[in-house]
Amino acid sequence: MDGQTKPTRHSKVTDLQDAALLARDALRERPELCLGGLFKQGRPVALVRAMLAAGANGLHVYSSPGAGYDVDLMIAADAVEQVFIPGVTLENRLCPNFRSAVEAGQVTAHALDALTVVGGLMASAHGVPFQPIDALRGSDVLKHNPLIREIDCPFSGRRIHAVGPIRPRVTFLHAQEADRWGNLRHLSTMVYADQLMARASDMVIASVDRVVPDEVILDDPSRVTVPSHYVDAVVEVPYGAHPTASFPNYAMDEDHIDAYADLGDAARTGDRAGLDDYIARHVTGPKSHDDYIEAIGGAKHLNRLEAEARKT
Repeated sequence: MDGQTKPTRHSKVTDLQDAALLARDALRERPELCLGGLFKQGRPVALVRAMLAAGANGLHVYSSPGAGYDVDLMIAADAVEQVFIPGVTLENRLCPNFRSAVEAGQVTAHALDALTVVGGLMASAHGVPFQPIDALRGSDVLKHNPLIREIDCPFSGRRIHAVGPIRPRVTFLHAQEADRWGNLRHLSTMVYADQLMARASDMVIASVDRVVPDEVILDDPSRVTVPSHYVDAVVEVPYGAHPTASFPNYAMDEDHIDAYADLGDAARTGDRAGLDDYIARHVTGPKSHDDYIEAIGGAKHLNRLEAEARKT
């Protein structure tokens, strides 16, 4: 149109270190960090490691209702103050550093349920002051849940429970693909709560196993799972979810997670040397993601995880 400047688009692709600094600085303004994926699936672990290496601390951590390795690693690195997650577990065993820190009073783990987290994210995404979650009636979770309030229903007059908006300052997601504009594609059948988190958050930074040409997205736009207007930055990080899975690209690295948990269990008994060495080798030591790949066994090891994913 005459007299008007034509809108321009800018690539949202950035590198891992710049993304980590962007997140760290935003979290210093307000410490609420939310993590996508679920348990050992699709977790944004490379972003977490880079953020820890950049010096983030004092975090209040949210997630989909289930988290594990990444949250435990953040606690091992002394970066977390409070956890607002219904379940923090490695599924086949407890998260050792989470357990130790909570027992010692170093980290506050709030008693929440999945309805509270999803409801709070829904309230933020929809721009409303609260989300009713009446199914909690009769639960002892209400005695300890800090995010729940009892209110009068404006329609029935009955007392109901509701949660206010959970609006993370930063959300980390991991997907298999994105274009340079930030359109994400989760290629597995599960997107977990990633879409809701993206809509609820101030800032969304996504790692992807690969950035694809524009034509890949344009040829089938219905496969976009999180559209670009919710995404602030995209980082191409092959194997960026390791040691969690990124199906259909690669399976979870159970051996790596179990070895890490063994070190955490040793730290619980007073021998922290192995855990500190792990953090130096995998978090603070690597100068690049390629260095991390070498530290976990290189291409040969990752080829095995790819082959395992193809079997499932």
